[in-house]
Amino acid sequence: MTDIKLRPYQRDFIDAVRAEFIQNHKRVVGVAPCGSGKTIMTGWMIKESLARNKRSIFFVHRHELIEQTSKTFTDLDIPHGIIAADKKMYLNLPVQIASVQTLANRLDIIPAPDFLICDECHHILANSYKKILDAFPDAYLLGVTATPLRMGGITLSDVFTSMVQSLSVNQLIKLGNLTPFRYFAPDSGVDLSNVKIERGDFSKKGLEFVMSNNHITGGIVDNYLKFANGLSAICYCVGVNHSKIVADAFSRAGIPAAHCDGDTDKKERAQIVDAFRRGDIKVLCNADLFGEGFDVPACQAVILARPTQSLTLFIQQSMRAMRPDPCDPDKVAVIIDHVQNYRRHGFPNDFHEWSLEPNQIKLVTCPNCGEKITPVIDSVLKRKKCPDCGFIFPKNQSLDTPKRQPRYRDGSLIELDVNYTDVSSPAADIIHAPSTPEEFLAIANRKNYKRYWVAINSLAFANSYEDCLHIADVCGFKPGWAYYAWNKRYDDLNAKKHLQKIL
Repeated sequence: MTDIKLRPYQRDFIDAVRAEFIQNHKRVVGVAPCGSGKTIMTGWMIKESLARNKRSIFFVHRHELIEQTSKTFTDLDIPHGIIAADKKMYLNLPVQIASVQTLANRLDIIPAPDFLICDECHHILANSYKKILDAFPDAYLLGVTATPLRMGGITLSDVFTSMVQSLSVNQLIKLGNLTPFRYFAPDSGVDLSNVKIERGDFSKKGLEFVMSNNHITGGIVDNYLKFANGLSAICYCVGVNHSKIVADAFSRAGIPAAHCDGDTDKKERAQIVDAFRRGDIKVLCNADLFGEGFDVPACQAVILARPTQSLTLFIQQSMRAMRPDPCDPDKVAVIIDHVQNYRRHGFPNDFHEWSLEPNQIKLVTCPNCGEKITPVIDSVLKRKKCPDCGFIFPKNQSLDTPKRQPRYRDGSLIELDVNYTDVSSPAADIIHAPSTPEEFLAIANRKNYKRYWVAINSLAFANSYEDCLHIADVCGFKPGWAYYAWNKRYDDLNAKKHLQKIL
């Protein structure tokens, strides 16, 4: 067994999650930055529950994460089985590490767990995850993630009632648990005006056409040589073809590089990753493969060659080089952002105010009064304006573009100043999802939602006709609404109870 000791902030996080479970919040989302040790913290909780003879399932969505989690659990001296397509199952063991897809397809033979842990739980609104949760309604659920939201600002309030937040990225950098970084980006961005948006993000087909341009590919190689020459780097590309083109460009420039994707043979993929860990391969090109949970402390740089609208994807990729390396105590990560993702999302160490409010709308900073606001439409000018000070946003102004000051110019890239000032709590913070009509009404008043939104969200927590009457009173509805609402809610509750008996 490896001697693993919890850091103080990890112990605080675990204690806060346990306190929420004791307060009968059975579904808790734990938020902690990339590199904070979420697998160690959840493994420690599983070990403590194992001592009380409880069954646990830790489920992930990538094969690499199964192997990585299994190693951590072995280091923590946790005997466990693995539920995956290519593994023999040992279901008699009380702790299981599972692939989401395999677990969802074998629910009829899996013993019910007392404790469910969902890794990278920002995926939990997908159907395969919902199937697992519906199969084990009595289990306590902990979801862990660095970014508790889905594309488009959708929060995870449909699943979780409580959120425990660990330290911020800046606090972890200050403690030495993450490394500082240098950030490089071009003075002008790639033209994406003709790239369609599909499912909330840029079309991969359209991006591959733009990003595979020889001039852009050559710039990626040239700027690696300028700012990260000799460093071990992960290059995040748009798709498989783009990744192969970039890897070939690095190889032709005499830089050891390799391409990897989800269809690469598992044995070959493992060999490529091992070669990258050893330093035999300097640049590892991929398409969405080595983001979430991929832990290589020797990785010194990341190259962002894929524009994205996803804050989650940006944070996962940009922070991949910020793991401390025991062999390099003075390590400073290098982030080369060829596609100006920072203009969409800020820096990886920017502070985010996460929420469990339903249908969260992205807040922006008013350039006039400085308040975080949801712009409204001016009825006369038909333009966005600040509801606090009345400032009218210019017609073509991006609401999300942070202003960054260049430190110096070198070639086509600019090094940007990084601010390590922190505004977050020095201890684990707890946020509860709204559940009463008064709480939903406060959100509606703040965001200009209609009373019907208050009623629908409150109805999900109604357990009696009296509850429905109270909702009607808060919303200003007639008592007749409560009668019809309770009849529908009553039918839904009975259907849910019947489904649970069948499962």
